[in-house]
Amino acid sequence: MSGRANPFEWSGGHPALDLVNTLDERPSTAPIENLATHRDLTRFAALAGLIDNRTAARLRQLGSSGSHIAKRARKLREHLHDVLAAAHARRPARQSDLDALSAAIQAAHAARTLVASPSPGLADRRWSPALAREIPLHACALAIERLLVDEERKRIRKCGAFDCDVYYLDTSKGQRRQWCSMIGCGNREKQRRWRCATH
Repeated sequence: MSGRANPFEWSGGHPALDLVNTLDERPSTAPIENLATHRDLTRFAALAGLIDNRTAARLRQLGSSGSHIAKRARKLREHLHDVLAAAHARRPARQSDLDALSAAIQAAHAARTLVASPSPGLADRRWSPALAREIPLHACALAIERLLVDEERKRIRKCGAFDCDVYYLDTSKGQRRQWCSMIGCGNREKQRRWRCATH
C-alpha cells in the first residue's frame, strides 16, 4: 500500500462504497491496491468509522498476520463492485455475487453477541473476542448490508468520467451530481469535452 497516512478514496459518501473504491485507478491496467494487508484493512475500517479506535489499536497489536482475512475482504469488495456495475448497466446482479455477500453478512451477524448494557437499551452487541482478527472484515460486510438494503438504488451512482470507476452516494439537491470529485474528474472531463468541441 502507499506510504501515505490516508491513501483511501473518500468520495463514496458511504463506507461500503468507500470500500469498493479502495482499489484505486480502476479500471486502468495497473490499479493500486489499498487493501494489501490486514493492517490496511484495519486502518480503512477505523477511518471509515466501522470500528472504534480502541478496537483498531488492539488489532494492530496482534501483529502482521491476517493476510487471508485481507484477501477475503478484497473478494468481498469485488463481489459488491460487480453488483454495483450490474445495477449501473441496468442488468440483474449475478446470484453468485449476492450469495457471496449474503454469506459474509450472515457470518458478520454471527460474530456478534449480546451483552448487558446500562443504556439506552437492555443489551448491546459486541464482537466475539475469539474472532478479533475478522472484526474489520465483518464490519465491512455489515456496511455492505446497510448499503444494499437501506439505500435507494437511484442514489448509488458511478462517476461520469470515462476512465473512472468510483462509486458514490448522490446526496446532492436534485440528485444531479456527475463526478466523484469536481476538482479531479469533473474539471478534467469538462476540459476534455471543451477540447473535443473546439477541434
